[in-house]
Amino acid sequence: MKILVARITEEGSNYEGNEPAALLHAEEEQFLRNPGDVHYKVYAQRVSDELVVRGELNVDVELQCSRCSEFFSTTVGVSDFLRACPAPESTDSVDLKDDFRGEIMLHVPTFPLCAETCKGVCPQCGADLNKGSCTCKKEDGPSAWSALDGLNL
Repeated sequence: MKILVARITEEGSNYEGNEPAALLHAEEEQFLRNPGDVHYKVYAQRVSDELVVRGELNVDVELQCSRCSEFFSTTVGVSDFLRACPAPESTDSVDLKDDFRGEIMLHVPTFPLCAETCKGVCPQCGADLNKGSCTCKKEDGPSAWSALDGLNL
């Protein structure tokens, strides 16, 4: 999104619209796919030699669940977008596309869950436990953590 600095009123100006999903570069992200357009609703105001922009960003995406590895649809929202960009008198426009992308990517959950009740996958056979129990044989021996039982600090 480019803001034409000369068109901003003295009180500030509101902007609302959509930017193409391509600005997110989703093809570079392993756990995010099929983003929709980025919807923005921002207010821009010139303050001295800066352009201050604040508002909201939203995008519909598919994220990979960190427990079961299935992709699910969700919305990544940014309710506190705020940027101060240098805008001296000679500035024609300010491009916020990189700022939009950076802010949205920061708001993507680190460990997204398709549901709070997601059971994940069986660590032995990899079966999706949300679809039913697995039929693999559980090892009756000590667990991987049993070595810590004898640890004496």
